[in-house]
Amino acid sequence: MIIDDEEQLVEAFRKKLSRDGFSVSSAYTAREALTLMRKHTFDVCVLDIRLPDMDGVDLLKSIKKNEPNLEIIMLTGHASVDTAIQSMKLGAYDYLSKPCKLTELSNVIQKAYEKKSLRERTIVLEQQLQRVEAHDSFIGSSEPMNEVKRLIRLVAPSDVPVLVLGETGTGKELVARAIHALSPRSANQFVAVNSSALQESLLESELFGYKKGAFTGAQSDKIGLLELADKGTFFIDEIGDMGMAIQAKFLRTLETGIFRRLGDTRESKVDVRFIFATNKALENEVKEKRFRKDLFFRLNTFIITLPPLRERRDDIPLLADYFLGKFARGAPKKLLSREAMDILRNYRWPGNVRELANVMERAVLLSAARDTILSEDMPQSMTDGKATERDLDRPGLSPDELTLHRIEREHIERVLNLAKGNKSKAARMLGISRRKLYLKTTANSKE
Repeated sequence: MIIDDEEQLVEAFRKKLSRDGFSVSSAYTAREALTLMRKHTFDVCVLDIRLPDMDGVDLLKSIKKNEPNLEIIMLTGHASVDTAIQSMKLGAYDYLSKPCKLTELSNVIQKAYEKKSLRERTIVLEQQLQRVEAHDSFIGSSEPMNEVKRLIRLVAPSDVPVLVLGETGTGKELVARAIHALSPRSANQFVAVNSSALQESLLESELFGYKKGAFTGAQSDKIGLLELADKGTFFIDEIGDMGMAIQAKFLRTLETGIFRRLGDTRESKVDVRFIFATNKALENEVKEKRFRKDLFFRLNTFIITLPPLRERRDDIPLLADYFLGKFARGAPKKLLSREAMDILRNYRWPGNVRELANVMERAVLLSAARDTILSEDMPQSMTDGKATERDLDRPGLSPDELTLHRIEREHIERVLNLAKGNKSKAARMLGISRRKLYLKTTANSKE
């Protein structure tokens, strides 16, 4: 917004700034300016220091009181060092004297806008980071989770496609949202789709959209999810379940950003950052001819593997405590008895963090008025030996289970449970270093 009582000057500013891509509003008095500001939001204001109904410095004070993030450039034909210093102390971005070159003014406005955008972006990123780090699956300081956080921070600033691997319930979509939140695209859309939740024909129309008349029932044009994600991040969960026909079309979009709506003769282009997730071994899917090799190589650029909960047992007490507070719903937070905690530590958690959250919510309800959660509040499947380490002690392994790698893996898991998840203690019991134990457990999770 330009606030100046010289109409010819304002018109010259408007023409120049409009050509430079700015959307320009103008006011000739302080009253007009304040009325406009109540109706519209502005990024930068060019303010004449002398107005017919108010001193420019007083108007600067009033504007900054209501719009502290608005960048203001003071403009005057009566320049004085004292006025300039006073304006800058009150929060003005810069100070120009009349007559000023139009190009100079345009450049200063651009810099002021960039400063405002950077400040707002920094605030948003800090808020998003706080939300991300407070989320269920990111609670804990185990080595595997610290590595996941490091990789997220490393890859977020780039546009490299990311493949997130992990079992169900480990938080794969959360990782995608964290990458988006910390990326330069965070102010734009995050769009997610689950390939396994839609039939192939429906998934294709959801991804690419369609033109009216493209098929029976297409009564109007439909914008696809790819277009909705333009300039933002597109997360495709369970990419391993995407049909071969769509894979071929999608590969071109992944490489070039170009796609075609169903029934359209024209091509469209988007600028999208892609993140994928799966709990399948895509190498095996390629071997079985269920997944395209060229698409697999394209997805394989940067991989983040989420550890299952059984491989980050040190985090279980922290997660359990977090969920107890979350589900207290205003009541005092309950405590876990030693027996209940032992059950949590020794359980294999096939459903991972999502399952732990459900177990804690159930325990809070079952414990009723008690302030302590007991073993009896745990699901029977956790206390009768099902899905626990007892299955590792079963006799009569089948021939295909008798590999050294399989035996080593099960032995490591058994020792970890005996050590109650304490990797340092488990490493001492196994006679290896803690780092070597971490590498072996990581390798086993990628099997």
